[in-house]
Amino acid sequence: MKKNDALKKARLNIGLSQEELAEKLGVKQSYIAAIESNKNFSAKKAMEIAEILGIDWRDLTVEDESGDAGDKKVIKPNAVLVGDFDYPRHPDERVVPLMNGKYSVLVPIIPERGYMGIESGWSDREYVDELPKHQAILTHEPAGEYWACEAVGPSMENWTSEEMAKASIRDGEIVTGRNIDKRYWKSRFHLHKYKNFIIVHEDGILVKRIIAHDVENGNITIHSLNPNKQLYPDRVIELREVKKILNIVDPLR
Repeated sequence: MKKNDALKKARLNIGLSQEELAEKLGVKQSYIAAIESNKNFSAKKAMEIAEILGIDWRDLTVEDESGDAGDKKVIKPNAVLVGDFDYPRHPDERVVPLMNGKYSVLVPIIPERGYMGIESGWSDREYVDELPKHQAILTHEPAGEYWACEAVGPSMENWTSEEMAKASIRDGEIVTGRNIDKRYWKSRFHLHKYKNFIIVHEDGILVKRIIAHDVENGNITIHSLNPNKQLYPDRVIELREVKKILNIVDPLR
């Protein structure tokens, strides 16, 4: 259940306009409008707003009250989406060629549960432009749609050997992926070229390896590097339940 409508009520109770509240926070009016429309909202900003409005900051956060999941298998997210960038973008967000043939790009960092806005494409450009940036290093000149996320938890960590340690994606590490257009989902993914993927499932974001793609039946098998298979077993996911799939391009492992 989304509770950000409490913000509007509290703001009106003390006679503040969206513009006035935005000025006190040092943000644009469109940011406040986005929050009141139940768009993504960080706990840190909730605390700042609550202090101004004199209310409990927890009344401004988003809570999931999904209730009984029934027979549906609930997938626990293991990543938080933090950004997107597309080209061409603004002139001041240049792609910088590096000496080693790689490219440095700036990725807007979207706080909290950014995947909730993935279908809208973060159309509020003013909101996106206010966000901090993450620097990604790509091996090819960027083209297409990119997103980044922060890996959460140890599911992609394996310290049993030096080779597996190098392949691991650590808890808290930011990874950047390039979107795979849905028309290509009907062909086998290039699993030999890109090993790790960001999978935006309807129940959350996953950073995993894809070890099998059943084109005929429309599903993929995801794999965690963590050797504890009781906690992190391989799992089959139906593609009809997936919003986006991105092959991880930074860091490329």
